[in-house]
Amino acid sequence: MKSNRKREIHMKLQIQLILSQLAALRRELRETLHAYEARLEISLAETINYVAGLKTAKRLRRERIDHIDKLIVLLRSRKLKPEKGRRKDLRRVEEMITQIRATLPGS
Repeated sequence: MKSNRKREIHMKLQIQLILSQLAALRRELRETLHAYEARLEISLAETINYVAGLKTAKRLRRERIDHIDKLIVLLRSRKLKPEKGRRKDLRRVEEMITQIRATLPGS
């Protein structure tokens, strides 16, 4: 009888430990997602500010016009399904932001 009781107590303690570790994992997931989103948002905001600054330029060099054309093609070619919430789409967004920033000089 005593060994069954000890086993039962041990099992409950293990389950409680698993639950606390799962709760910690959930918190870490949220923190990681928040940091990842913030990093992408900042990068995208910087890019938006750079491109918005081009609107006020009186003349654009041919090189800049080529960059703008590349950006338009890149942005129109995106294939995302955000409603599905897939890692693949997050990866595509991150890659697209990286490509955009690489296309723009000085950003």
